[in-house]
Amino acid sequence: MVDISCTYEYADNIQHEEATVNSLWFTKGDKSQPVDLEHDTNYTGRVEYSCGEIHCQHLRCHGTCTLRIKDLRHSDSAVYKFRFTTRHARQYTGDPGVTLSVTDLRVKVSIPSPVSSPDWTKLECLSTCDLAGDPTYIWFRNGLNVGDGKWYWNQPEGGEIFSCAVEGYEDLRSPVVSLQGNNGEGTVTYPQSSLVCTLRGATADLDSTYEYPYDVQYNPTTVKTLWFTKGNKSQHTDLLSDADYTGRVESSCGEVSCTGSRCHGTCTLRIKDLRLTDSATYKFRFTTNHPKGEYPGDPEMTLSVTDLQVKLYFPYAVDPTYAKLNCVKTCGQAGDTPYIWFKNGQNVGRGEHYMDYSQSGNNYSCAVEGYHLRSPLVYAPKTPSVTISPSGEVEEGSSVTLSCSSDANPGATYTWFRLITGHSSRETKQGPYLVFRRILSSDSGRYYCLVQTVLRTTSELINIMVKYGPKHASALPSPSGEIKEGSSVTLSCSSDANPAAEYTWFKNNQPLLWEPSQPHTFPSVRPEDRGTYRCHAENQYGQLGSNSIFMDVKYAPMTPSVTVSPSGEIEEGSSVTLSCSSDANPAAEYTWFKDHGSVRKSGQNHTITNITSELGGNYYCQAHNEIGHHDTTFLFIKVTSSSQRAMVAVTTIGFLLATILLLLAFLWMRRKRSSSKVCGQGGRPDTVEEVLALNNHLAAAPEREEIEEKDDFHYAIPPYGQH
Repeated sequence: MVDISCTYEYADNIQHEEATVNSLWFTKGDKSQPVDLEHDTNYTGRVEYSCGEIHCQHLRCHGTCTLRIKDLRHSDSAVYKFRFTTRHARQYTGDPGVTLSVTDLRVKVSIPSPVSSPDWTKLECLSTCDLAGDPTYIWFRNGLNVGDGKWYWNQPEGGEIFSCAVEGYEDLRSPVVSLQGNNGEGTVTYPQSSLVCTLRGATADLDSTYEYPYDVQYNPTTVKTLWFTKGNKSQHTDLLSDADYTGRVESSCGEVSCTGSRCHGTCTLRIKDLRLTDSATYKFRFTTNHPKGEYPGDPEMTLSVTDLQVKLYFPYAVDPTYAKLNCVKTCGQAGDTPYIWFKNGQNVGRGEHYMDYSQSGNNYSCAVEGYHLRSPLVYAPKTPSVTISPSGEVEEGSSVTLSCSSDANPGATYTWFRLITGHSSRETKQGPYLVFRRILSSDSGRYYCLVQTVLRTTSELINIMVKYGPKHASALPSPSGEIKEGSSVTLSCSSDANPAAEYTWFKNNQPLLWEPSQPHTFPSVRPEDRGTYRCHAENQYGQLGSNSIFMDVKYAPMTPSVTVSPSGEIEEGSSVTLSCSSDANPAAEYTWFKDHGSVRKSGQNHTITNITSELGGNYYCQAHNEIGHHDTTFLFIKVTSSSQRAMVAVTTIGFLLATILLLLAFLWMRRKRSSSKVCGQGGRPDTVEEVLALNNHLAAAPEREEIEEKDDFHYAIPPYGQH
């Protein structure tokens, strides 16, 4: 069982809300289509996820997640990656991942000192990779626990078998090795690891040591050696005679030395110009001239011949073409030797990895420093083409399809992205088509298609400008707040529309002849500009009315008007009311003054009860508000006493009686004259003016009256019927 843990964090601009993250572990697939281990049939019942709570602070969220794999198998050896998706639909994958190597144990046998301690054997418990945690090894001889430690020392007695295990995993033991006594069989050991990994085209040296019992009867001992991969213990093919290795293998064996009862030797196999087909299990076998001196080559050594490969990661979701290239071997540890990088055949530097923007026409390869062998090229696909259907203007609510095509091989994948800013993008949809069933104004923007084989290439940007009628029409005064007479005020109308809307203004629901596309400014606002305004936004795709705004113009009081009730002279002791009114906004307040401020009274109406002559005089009113004030002219109030009023009444009656007597006299005189005219056929005056004129005439010239009366007698009365 193994636990693989990870921590992750991400930016979140929403605080104090539950953070939501979907997570998974995978080994197969890529970032766009990973295979969740919980759904992988190869791991059924053997994997568990244990993810802790997410904690957010200062717009950063943090979490942990552990993958547990039970009942490990060799096939579980892989690179494991963790991926999480936030509630904002943003996906993040941990690169380059965690490499898990599942290994078996094996026992390595060696003679530590053939000269001084030829009877002692050193057994070492090994694995093909380093085990984490500095484990404790347990040793078993003939199935029984005989102690712990990395090594075990033993004097073979013949017929013994040994194995080892890691403490806590005693049931998972190494294969057993059989050791014979000093008079038994010989042994073969390999000083190197049992797994040798090297590059195609390189040279590999496989070393072995061997020993066998010394018998003085057959001294000097003759030893024959060989290396083989094919056949079995009884029938094997010497590599020196194998046609597949002709001219490429050499065997170099040292002299055999014998000390005490044991003989020892070394032998090295060199394979040049390695090929991928040379990957195999190699064994060494030796034969002595002793009748029982044929020794099979157990254990064995594995040689893995590998090519270099360029593997890619795309670490930044917001920039899907920025690639991280790693140079790896199919065995061994990446980065254990210097790598040289080539872009379009040119050396572009050295290092464990290389980072670059993937563009159409680029190719990359890597090599190990000192070797001419390069990895296979990886190519970026050619720039894909994109089309929009239907072409022309795009109206909101219509159906729109973006298509992406490339001459890349059928294994290419397509992804649509929407460009946000600069190199920042957001994945929109997988597949060669991006379909808007009912496109919205919010879908306006720049889009591109990404095609991926091994590397990635993006298309040209395609711009979608969705046309739509006005939305969210709004009328706004500037400055806002209180508006005073004479100040400058601008009314603006705005709306979300494409193309931009034109505007019509209304005051109190009546259209105004203002420019259609500009804000309107009152350079010096007047009281008559007060009213309710709204605007109407319109383009060829629709129309919309705005909110209403009430422009309340504040101004100082206009010239006040004053009235007095009752009017005319005021009799002493009576009641009189003075009233003042003025147009103002806000409404005016009023203060009354007598003469030059000797009396102050507040209020629109000023009532004086039981008025006296001392209260008569000049009064005026001041109308005022927070903007300003305005005064009236003087209003004179005359108060008369009772004696004055009686004298006026007598005078008036006397005048009236005199006038009446004069009229009566006039009428009497008129009557007298009228009678005389009748007698003399004379006329009579018809109007008062004539009467007065006649009266004056008679008074001034009495003699003329007599003459005129005498003249009347000269008129003759015509006969009846003649005129």
